[in-house]
Amino acid sequence: MVSRYLDPKVLAKIDRLDLKAKHIVEGYISGMHRSPYHGFSVEFAQYRGYVPGDDLKHLDWKVFAKSGRYYLKQYEEETNLAAYLLLDGSESMAFVSPKAAGGLTKLEYGKLVTASIAHLVLSQSDAAAVAIFDQGIREFIEKSTRDVHIHRICAALETHQPQKRTSIGGMLHELAERIRRRGIVVVVSDLFDDTDNLIAGLRHLRHRGHEVVVLHTLDEFELTLPYDGLIQFKGLEDTGTVLCHPRLIKKQYLEELHKFLTRVRSACLKTGSDYVQLSTTTPVDVALSAYLASRERMRKVGRFGGRPR
Repeated sequence: MVSRYLDPKVLAKIDRLDLKAKHIVEGYISGMHRSPYHGFSVEFAQYRGYVPGDDLKHLDWKVFAKSGRYYLKQYEEETNLAAYLLLDGSESMAFVSPKAAGGLTKLEYGKLVTASIAHLVLSQSDAAAVAIFDQGIREFIEKSTRDVHIHRICAALETHQPQKRTSIGGMLHELAERIRRRGIVVVVSDLFDDTDNLIAGLRHLRHRGHEVVVLHTLDEFELTLPYDGLIQFKGLEDTGTVLCHPRLIKKQYLEELHKFLTRVRSACLKTGSDYVQLSTTTPVDVALSAYLASRERMRKVGRFGGRPR
């Protein structure tokens, strides 16, 4: 049975694009499975500058003799990608506005994003794992490269219903310790949680050597607050209700939202993580294909690298 989260239109677009790792991970998707993870065996790839703590046995002393600078040899390895897809399944993700594409809540939109990326990864013989979380990890589907794995992932997405508040920071710390193999970690969430905890969690993942992609999923009404008249707002995570005229608070709301978005984006950049803002008004195929095409262009400009900070 084909899952409703495997939209043929979405898959047709993104299947033409590779999800290639930018940073030091243990593989990325490509026909040759040529990895940008630089070990010290197999085929020579390039030099990089010495960093305190590097193994001195890999220094190229001939280069040092000529230039007086310390460089290490790096080599290519053949490996598969491990992609860990983390979906926020908390109650705040249940929000939907009339402008949402297809009438999708943020959670349904996120499920479609998660299933689509998982399908892309598996279709190219790489490993995908999925975690659905709120205050804790509600479902964790271990990584696999088997084609039938997509059915397990979609079954978990189909059955999950939002129930509790978000605790993204704590969940990222838990998964950073749980995931032993370095790979790409994709976070699909509205990020409505304590920002300091979120940033600490992202740093933990980067410290463990993972490439991190944050797909910040928001509804257009959350971004613009276009309501008019007397409105009662009900918190989706036990935050009570507020009765007010949105026009009276719109300016302050948008200022606070801008601060929040700026801080999250800045934190991602500082940790070397990708940050992409997704609006539920944008069809998933358009949003994903644009992001993956952007990664592909950046990859062709030059090899990505760098150590987690």
